[in-house]
Amino acid sequence: MLALLPLWALLAAPAAARADQGNPGPPDQAASGGGARLEVVGACPDVETLRRLLGELLSPEEARAAPIAVWDQGPHYRIAVRGTATTLDDPARDCTARAQQAAAIAANDLRSHPQVFGPPIWTIEKGAVFDFAPGQMGTPWAPGAEFRGALGSGRWSLVGAAGARGPATLLFEGGWKAELLRFPLDAGARVTWYLGRFRPWLVVGGSLTPTAILGQDLIETEREWRLDIGALGMAGATLRLFGRIGVAAAINVRWQPRPYQLQVVPHGTVGETPPLWLGLSLSYTIDGRSSTP
Repeated sequence: MLALLPLWALLAAPAAARADQGNPGPPDQAASGGGARLEVVGACPDVETLRRLLGELLSPEEARAAPIAVWDQGPHYRIAVRGTATTLDDPARDCTARAQQAAAIAANDLRSHPQVFGPPIWTIEKGAVFDFAPGQMGTPWAPGAEFRGALGSGRWSLVGAAGARGPATLLFEGGWKAELLRFPLDAGARVTWYLGRFRPWLVVGGSLTPTAILGQDLIETEREWRLDIGALGMAGATLRLFGRIGVAAAINVRWQPRPYQLQVVPHGTVGETPPLWLGLSLSYTIDGRSSTP
């Protein structure tokens, strides 16, 4: 019986070793990379170093959110996360630095807390405008279009606009008529309140308007051009619909203190251009890159 004991011990020892290998115990969080789906093609960076760094930076849920792939391309290396790839230059082939950079990029893309963005840095607005001149005979009105842009993500921003109005028909006493074309160029400052998707705003600025005047039903008449200098005030609001796209509506007041005197020979002055125009604009808007609060 004693002679059989060494043989039993020899047989039992490998079995115990195999049992220990089949139950290695709980995995180390840092060594496993938090369960990251990691693929490294090439020798640099080292896969185990990268797994360790990912385990320090990512939670298990973040690590499993998307596969991470790194390709060794000699003097370059390529990192892909969530279908977005980045190629970096490293002719020295510093494998430790590559692992650190790859882990930082992956951790940034797989972060579980969403990034907070501020108001857009710039906004473009384009749409239709309808102007009318109160207090004139027949109340002339002028359809048109306008392109407007604002630069600045704070409460105050710079705004500029260019547009066209007309033709508008002006009526004067005695049955005289004139056709008016206007091309306003505006610049000013805008104050904006950011209330979620809704952004009310006010604009105060100046205006330079090339204006063309042509008498109607007259013989040997020519179109007269002039520059009208004036002031502009606007009140409007923008509503962001989805993504960077929205709509805007505004009312504007444009004051031009130097009216043009319409002369008809031999009758003399028969009227003047309106010094005040009111308008309504409807536009679609495109927001630029969001600022970082």
